Amino acid sequence: MAMLVMKWWRIFLIVSAGALVGLVMGSLFGFIAGQMLPDFFARRAGEWEAIRYATVLGGMWGVKLGGALAAFGVAVQMYLQTRKRDAGSSTVPKL
Repeated sequence: MAMLVMKWWRIFLIVSAGALVGLVMGSLFGFIAGQMLPDFFARRAGEWEAIRYATVLGGMWGVKLGGALAAFGVAVQMYLQTRKRDAGSSTVPKL
């Protein structure tokens, strides 16, 4: 049976792509939220700065959450590959 291995550069690309997609989606969400609720963000910034503040805030959280979700996906994939590889072994209990 061929051993399934994820190379480090593939993991890096998957997590980076997840973070970039999260950045775009979070920024878009923040931009829309800043336009719909400028008074909510105006407490921290001025009238025109509220949209920019919301966009940057959404982008920052999007990078964090997108990267974390992609890293979780890689961890699940690694777990499933390890479980598949060890399926024939009698020492590993099957869940």
